[in-house]
Amino acid sequence: MRTTLDIDPRVMASARARVHEGLNRSIGEAVSDMALANLITPTRPRPATNGLVLLPDVPGHVITNEMVAEALLDE
Repeated sequence: MRTTLDIDPRVMASARARVHEGLNRSIGEAVSDMALANLITPTRPRPATNGLVLLPDVPGHVITNEMVAEALLDE
């Protein structure tokens, strides 16, 4: 089905990466696959911990205590 959508640039970048990696044949198929994957296993916000809402994990992205200390020094 053809339609016009306003897609977030981060989503487009992810879709282009999937096409470039050979995971999909077209951008449209990549966006569709990503949307369908979210329908099957939707991301839900984590419950608040000590009043803080935790953001979803990013696989392979780790923030260390050293990174936090360096960021605090930049302020």
